[in-house]
Amino acid sequence: MYLSSPFSRRIFVSERQTIPQHLSKLILTSFVILIQVPMILGQQVWPGDINNNGIVNNIDVLYWAVAKDATGDGRVSPTSDWVGQDLPATLWDQSFPNGLNYAFADCDGDGDVDDDDKTIIEDNFGRMHGTLVPDEYATGDAASDPILALSNPNSVVPSGSTLEAGLSLGTATDSISNFYGIAFTVNYDPEVVKNQGNSFQLDILEDTWMNGMGDDKVIKFIKNDRDAGVAEIAIVRKNQQMVSGFGDIGTFSIVMEDIVVGLTNINTTDIKMIDLAVTDTPIAASDIQFSIDSTTATIRPIARSGIKLYPNPVLGSEVSLELEDEAEGIRQLHLFDVNGRLLSKWKFNERLNKQNIDLKGLPKGIYNFKIITDKRVYIRSFFK
Repeated sequence: MYLSSPFSRRIFVSERQTIPQHLSKLILTSFVILIQVPMILGQQVWPGDINNNGIVNNIDVLYWAVAKDATGDGRVSPTSDWVGQDLPATLWDQSFPNGLNYAFADCDGDGDVDDDDKTIIEDNFGRMHGTLVPDEYATGDAASDPILALSNPNSVVPSGSTLEAGLSLGTATDSISNFYGIAFTVNYDPEVVKNQGNSFQLDILEDTWMNGMGDDKVIKFIKNDRDAGVAEIAIVRKNQQMVSGFGDIGTFSIVMEDIVVGLTNINTTDIKMIDLAVTDTPIAASDIQFSIDSTTATIRPIARSGIKLYPNPVLGSEVSLELEDEAEGIRQLHLFDVNGRLLSKWKFNERLNKQNIDLKGLPKGIYNFKIITDKRVYIRSFFK
């Protein structure tokens, strides 16, 4: 019998002979190379699918931000059209931590990663090829991880008006370290959002911690599917420098339909926050629920699944908040008036699933509670 390798002449071995140890290693190494080389050369670039998992989405924006300004050999006869294209004959010097070469981030194949490549992500967004490998997310727990929090103190929104929902990341006790980018999905009911081009917008604060307090080093990416009620978003740094901090990021502006009334909610899912090494940090999701009404003079009590507020209306000086999950505890409580002004805050060392709140001295009117628990954020309205 014989063993063969393209890197050595054929070696004939009788059944009673043994292969020397150093020769065995040479043959094994040659065999591994033979397997790996076709795998590398057989891969193709699909413009926009930077992480090469079979779909173009907001996660590819994170990879684009990490590789931005890198350079290498361009592709032969490159195009940004949705078609598989061979990698350059010489791979780039840099690779992502998972071993994927930076050449995949060169969406237009011109030899450098720049803003044009992000545009191609937008153009080919949602397109798929081959076998889809689902993206992985480090799901956070609100009891121990920072929260990507949606907030809306005014939980009654008039029909046809604009909902202003705040967006923040982390708190003073759960701050963010080594931030470089975050991707997430916002889900909403398409029946209540006005069908127009600017019905769903995200405005990033100019002086947020994320962009270096006004140093303009953060950019946003948003792809809104109005029919499905899904907005895929990415917010990334672009100067190869990470930041740390916490607090407000920006504001969602969502235009409500003119004739729709009732309850609706908005929530975040599929959150992926990374550093420059594309290492995930677990981030907890949140949601808000609010009522759409034809007039701001009428309050529709929000029958929120998961939490009870009683009595409502409040006739005396005390109101009770009770979580349906006995294992879930109330961490903080914020009280707002109908105009969104913060009136009072409570922080509970003993995190119980029920808290009785003294409202003695609070004038008659409509108010909103923001309840932060171990698992999520609730918004509840009541009348006193």
